[in-house]
Amino acid sequence: MQAKSMFSKRVVLAMAALNLVASAVQAQERVDGVIQKRGFFGQSLSPDEFEIIHGSEFKGAKKVAISVFNVAFPNENKYVATTRGTSVLGAYGTSARASMSTTMKGVDQATQQRITDKAYALFVEQLREAGYEVVDQAELARLAPEFGKWDALPNFSPGRFGAYVAPTGQSVRFLTGDTAKRDTSGFMGQQMSMFRALDKPLAYSRSPYIAHDGSIGIIAVTMVVDYGVYTSTGDSNRLGGSAKIAFKPGATMAAGNNADSGTLIEYWGPQSGGFPAVAYLQKPVYSDRALGPLEDLAKDIESAQATVAVAVVADPKKFEVAADEVVGIAVPKLVGVMAAAK
Repeated sequence: MQAKSMFSKRVVLAMAALNLVASAVQAQERVDGVIQKRGFFGQSLSPDEFEIIHGSEFKGAKKVAISVFNVAFPNENKYVATTRGTSVLGAYGTSARASMSTTMKGVDQATQQRITDKAYALFVEQLREAGYEVVDQAELARLAPEFGKWDALPNFSPGRFGAYVAPTGQSVRFLTGDTAKRDTSGFMGQQMSMFRALDKPLAYSRSPYIAHDGSIGIIAVTMVVDYGVYTSTGDSNRLGGSAKIAFKPGATMAAGNNADSGTLIEYWGPQSGGFPAVAYLQKPVYSDRALGPLEDLAKDIESAQATVAVAVVADPKKFEVAADEVVGIAVPKLVGVMAAAK
């Protein structure tokens, strides 16, 4: 009897633990643009500024080339939060749902190109100040001729985060996940994890080969300059819980993680073996500078168990100033991740 009782207790504990883990995986809760983390028993964990994968690959980098430098400019987002719960005996249940759609217009391609060119110049400058020898793409093509044959897309090509822009004279090359449809319904972590395992675009799969052939480190960067930050309860299981989404307009270097990436830097060394070091920005860089007339009406917009649509009409000059501000903060952070491992 005692053995059977202990077995039953273990089953109950195991099932409870599995439920907690499942809930943690399912929920994509955000607070001011930060995807919240949950521990094994569901406790809240504060994410680090960066999530770093294979960080040891950054070590020893000296001579480098930038094969991909994309700045993405979202012009629409949609967030959905759902809360559902059932009583212990299943006698009754509750549910709540909130959604928010936002759009931005007013920022022309010339403004986006200037922001991208300044971001790239600052990135190269920061690398050189950190002690790296940076060669341009023409030299990379000479050292590794395959690079010159890579397929490329024109600037302002649409991808997961809106228009993707490369520096003047360069081309857009998508990285892992850039062709995936944006989904912030609360299940993004599960969907994106599976997609990332299968998506191996040329700029990802062939980077270790050109690094080896050119005996040079290869850097790839995606920077996502969004127009605000979101707070969302995500998809959760709580009896009697509410569902909420909030939006703060303002230029933002958007963040993410390995499952739902945003701004990131990747690096392949000459002997990487195919696996890059990757640093995902997990805490966005936000500017509260006004983007346009919307901020004169309401700074914080909330959808509590309702559907809300928000239209941001940005002044291109104001947006550029605010974007330059967040770029100026984020770029040294990205380079600093590499430099810290030298």
